[in-house]
Amino acid sequence: MCCIFGLVTTIASAIFIRALKIESVADGLIFGAIVGIGYLASTTVNTGINPNIPRPLVYGLVSGSYFFLAGLIVSVILVTLN
Repeated sequence: MCCIFGLVTTIASAIFIRALKIESVADGLIFGAIVGIGYLASTTVNTGINPNIPRPLVYGLVSGSYFFLAGLIVSVILVTLN
């Protein structure tokens, strides 16, 4: 299931990269950082702040870092393939 949602996020990023005409790796990294922090990591931290997660800040830090790096990597790959 996680792979399906990762694919959806990648397709959405590809659409935005094309619409914004991002062509350089540096601009791809900036885009990936904005998406990684602004959407992926912040959503993960927000999800972690609930009564069912015993250590929400640790969960947010670990999972948020993963999604931040994933945003960077996906963006660089998409810009390189474009």
